[in-house]
Parts: sequence; structure tokens; C-alpha cells
Amino acid sequence: MKTLNNIVASLVFLGAFLQSCNMKQNVDLIGYNGVVYTVDSAFSIAEAFAVKDGKFAAVGTTADITGKYQSSQMIDFKGSPVYPGFIDAHCHLLELGQNLLSADLKGCLSLEEAIGRVKAFRAAHPDLKMISGAGWDQNLWKNKSLPDNVLLSDTFKDIPVCLTRIDGHAVLANEAAIRFLGLRVQDESLDSTECIVRAGRFTGIFMENMAVRFKTEFSPVVADNLESSLLEAQQECFRYGLTSVCDAEEEYATLQALLNLSKKDSLRLKVDAWPLPTPENFEKVDRPFVFKNIKVDTYKLYRDGALGSRGSLLKQDYSDMPGLKGLEFYPLDTFRRYCRWCYDHGFRVATHCIGDEANASALDVYAELLKGKNDLGWRIEHAQIVADEDIDKFRRYSVIPSVQPTHCTSDMFWAKDRLGSRLRTGYRYKELLDELGWLPSGTDFPIESVNPVYTFFAAVFRKNLDFLPEDGFQMENALSRTEALRSMTIWAAKSTKEDSSKGSIEAGKAADFVTTDTDLMTASEKQVPGTRVTGTWINGISVYGL
Repeated sequence: MKTLNNIVASLVFLGAFLQSCNMKQNVDLIGYNGVVYTVDSAFSIAEAFAVKDGKFAAVGTTADITGKYQSSQMIDFKGSPVYPGFIDAHCHLLELGQNLLSADLKGCLSLEEAIGRVKAFRAAHPDLKMISGAGWDQNLWKNKSLPDNVLLSDTFKDIPVCLTRIDGHAVLANEAAIRFLGLRVQDESLDSTECIVRAGRFTGIFMENMAVRFKTEFSPVVADNLESSLLEAQQECFRYGLTSVCDAEEEYATLQALLNLSKKDSLRLKVDAWPLPTPENFEKVDRPFVFKNIKVDTYKLYRDGALGSRGSLLKQDYSDMPGLKGLEFYPLDTFRRYCRWCYDHGFRVATHCIGDEANASALDVYAELLKGKNDLGWRIEHAQIVADEDIDKFRRYSVIPSVQPTHCTSDMFWAKDRLGSRLRTGYRYKELLDELGWLPSGTDFPIESVNPVYTFFAAVFRKNLDFLPEDGFQMENALSRTEALRSMTIWAAKSTKEDSSKGSIEAGKAADFVTTDTDLMTASEKQVPGTRVTGTWINGISVYGL
């Protein structure tokens, strides 16, 4: 009798177990046993989540999720950290693809080293009819003056060579490249502020709009391989955990290539694409739209150039070059006209502003249109040097300061030469965060590394990858780890008005998430830069994994 009772009890238990299994909801994916940084409003830490139809269906403990849901795809995170998909709030996709087809000059410690790399690149690509390279920075050289092209021209006499500075706002071109463009010193139509001439000859340094002209002519990416270059850039983004990006300048052809890739489902990366103010874009992109994973509702404008090449627009002279205040990218009236067009056509504006005068003048033009507090989401990109009297304009006119923390750690050892005591007003990320209570961040790749872990490291520790300076740079403007992670997830999503649909691990939002081999929130300072992304998922689908 006792045995019979045991059998009956076992059958009852089995029936209840089977019934409970049948009551579980089927989902597409379950991730469990993780340290899940949800980045919700409370910055909650969970263990598991369920994904259905590309969205998070539920988030909670492992017991809770596995007790309520079942899936054929189970991911055991084994205690690893999990974050929302990283979002780059300012980058250049096509330039990243282009740089993969150019000589890499980043980190060169002299002009001779840079030219040596170009020689090696040419040897590896003997069929090229012209050569491009990118990433040189004279501030890393013993002689920190902008270089002359004599050595470059002597080394490459017959093939045009164009080498872009690290910031993208200046190029060094050899004589063959100058001849290729048909430039003459006597041509009065050339902007003399953008062409450095000495002793009646071009030095090979061309800045701003002239630099754009050279880069366009010497781009290794042409119409028939735009798409393949963008796909190469996409894969590099996935490798570093980026699931969404703001692509910060689009010619019409590039935008069309992105849309074609999205139409074919080849582009999985979520792209907030910003057209440039070209006649073609104004004619053909005259209203905001969304197509699948491509969003177009922002135009990219410029007020100035870069600090390293003394192209950023300052209120007072450069400390190391009296008489020079920098360059306007185009006249203020033209900038004002572009802003008015965008406002009238329902577009947001994102303006490149490095110098304090660039920031001040852009904010003042914004103020003319925005009047006061608003929800339009206009942006200042970089907001690198902001005078005390201008910083509250971000709050007064609800303007988003979009920053790139690695610029701070790239510039910090030479920026004082340019700015003197004004350095205090530079790279003031914490103060900018306090204006609106939030702050998006990005990398500005390929000017800086694609890796958002470096963004996090620079924002929190204010040191370069050699862990210098020992006490950090202007640490009063460092971000906390929580703020830094928010800046590259939920706040970056908020900057594109998409924080209700992505940017955190919450039920109902897109299932974009990333795993790493080191916990950014608890790792030691020395561990953080070496952190590797081990997996990247977009809408619950794996797009990268080690």
C-alpha cells in the first residue's frame, strides 16, 4: 500500500511538473546567470532576461525568468557582465571603411616614420594610382610644427599622395597631388587661410574646405565599393560592441548606400544618419524619415575646425600663435541660413564646435530659433572649449552637448600650448552633464579608436592608455562609472530621441546587448582598457562573438 501511495504521489508530481512546463511561455532567447546592468532609471542589476520578437520580454532573476519562460536558445552568461548595446553618439562610418583601405599613420612619432609607413603601404598595394593615408599628428613629434611636403615629394615623385591629419581637418599633400588638382599659388580664388604658402610655394598643408577637396579626390572609396566599405565598418563596430551609431556626416551617395544595404537586410547596425548641408541633400532629403534601421532627422553643420591644427575658432588669439583666432568653416550668415532651413523643414541640427567662439556663436544662433526651453533636441558636437559665460546656454535652450572623452586624453599634453589659462574651460564634461542632467558620448572614430571601452576609461579616469597623468587630467570634470555607462547607452539613445525603444535592458525595448570579459563597473583602473567584447546582439540576434 505504501508503495502504491508512493507511485501515485510520483505521478501527481510528474503531472504537475509537466503541466508547469506547458504553462511556461515560449520565447526566442533566454540569457541567464549574468550580471546584467540594465541601465534603467534605478540602474538596477538583474541576472537574466527573456527575448521575444527582437525585444526584451522580461528581466529579473535567473529563477524567475527560467521559471516563467522556455526557449530553444539558452545563453548561460556564467557570471559575466551584460550591458545594453553600446551606442556611439558621434562617428564616421564611411571614413572608418576608407581608413581600412589607407595607410595607417596613427601613433607615428615623426614625419619620417609616417612616410616609412606610406612606403610600406605602397609596396603592399603596387597597383594603386594614388595613395591616401590618415592619422598623423605632429603634436607627437619632436618638431611640433605642421610639416612641409619636401620629404614626402622627394620620396614619392610620380604618384599623388594625400595624408590626412588625425582630426580630419588638415592634409599633407605631395607636389604630385597638388599638380593633380591643378592648384597654383597665384590663383586668387583659393582661400589663403586654408592653404599654407611659404616662399611662394605650397607647403602641402591644406585645411578645412581645401582638406575636404583633397580627401574627396583621394578617397579610396568610390561609388562602386561604398557598400562594401560600409559593411567592413559595420563589422568593426560589432567587434567592439556597438549596436547603434550616429553617423556624423553623409553625402547623398553614402546615405543611398546605407539605405540600399538596409533594404537588403545586410545592414544590421542601427544608424542615425546626418546629411551634410549640400545642395543635393537639401533637394533630395527635405523632410525627416525612418527606413527600417536608418533614421534621418538631423543635419550636420560646422562652425570651425580642430584645435590641433589651429582651426578651431577662439574668442582670443591662440596662446602659441598671436594674431590667429582660428577658422570659420563657413560664414556665420551661411550657418544661420542652414539652421533656419533645418528648423523650417523639421530637422534637428548637430553642429561641430571646438573653440569657445564657435560654441558661443552656434548657441546664439540656436537661441534665435529655439527661443527658450524646448524638446527639439538640437545638439552641439564636441563642445570642447566652452567659456564660462556660455555654458548655461545649453540649459537655457535645451541644447544637447555631445562629447568624445578620448579627445580629452589625446589633447591634454599639448592643449595648454594652444589655450594657456583657457585650458580650464576645455573638456568640461561633468559641468556640461550638469546643465541638462545627462550627456551622450561617442568616439568620433576613426579620428579616435572605435573601441567604446576607451570612451569609458577616458571619461572616468581622464588618463591615456599609458595611464598618464598619474593623478588624471582636470579630474573635477571626470564622470562616474555609472554616468559614463549611461552616456554610451541610454543617454546616447536619448540624444536621438530613441530612449523609449532602446538604450537599456527593460521589457519592451529592443534586445540589443553586449557581454565583456571584464566588468567595467568593478574592474581596477589598470584592467579597464584591456576589456574585450565577447558578444554583441542586435534585436536578440548574435552579430559578433569570440
